[in-house]
Amino acid sequence: MAFTIEIILAYMILIPFIMFNLFFLSGSFFQGRVSKLFLKILMANEEIKESYYVKFKILNITIWIIVGLLFLLSLNNPFSLGGLMVLLAFRSGASLIRRFIFGIHDVKILKDHFSERKSMDMVLFIVRFGVVIELLFMLTWGILYQYLSVSVNSLFGIEVNLLTLFLWIAGFVYGAIFSVIQSLISKQFLLKNELGIALVFSGEMIKDKVEEKKDFAKKLFKFKR
Repeated sequence: MAFTIEIILAYMILIPFIMFNLFFLSGSFFQGRVSKLFLKILMANEEIKESYYVKFKILNITIWIIVGLLFLLSLNNPFSLGGLMVLLAFRSGASLIRRFIFGIHDVKILKDHFSERKSMDMVLFIVRFGVVIELLFMLTWGILYQYLSVSVNSLFGIEVNLLTLFLWIAGFVYGAIFSVIQSLISKQFLLKNELGIALVFSGEMIKDKVEEKKDFAKKLFKFKR
């Protein structure tokens, strides 16, 4: 009975964890606007090259999927709650520290070049919210600690609860190293998904769209005259 309650509670936490991460992914629809804002606030006259940013992103996604699948397939029952925890553990540790380091990097750019306090506060809120969401994974692990130790075994002879913790710590270390390297060599925004969402909620996206329409109307009026 106790295990049943723990499993239900774990799912109640894991479902919002997954849903909010999918919500952050929706920010990719606004990345074009984020890039445009970046050019605007830095008053850049040439387009920013993003090839290395995309390469880093593809590399990070590929690594966490490979690591997650490798250890998932080492379980005697991969299609289980324990399997889901193992699959997400490395990614969760890497994402937590990535959001933290990238958030410091992006907020610094905003403070140096952008005076709109409302947008900056929204970015800070989104970054902090993202970090809290990633911590939900560790809360789930804590709730399931005893359950995972007896429910699923690893081919490596390691209890799944310890394997999950090992993968999370490994992901955290990996994420810290790569995030620091990327933030040091980058002069552009790195949390583009989160920034896209922040721009929508702060009204900056709508404001920018209205200004575009005004500019278009002025040009059209001049042309007719």
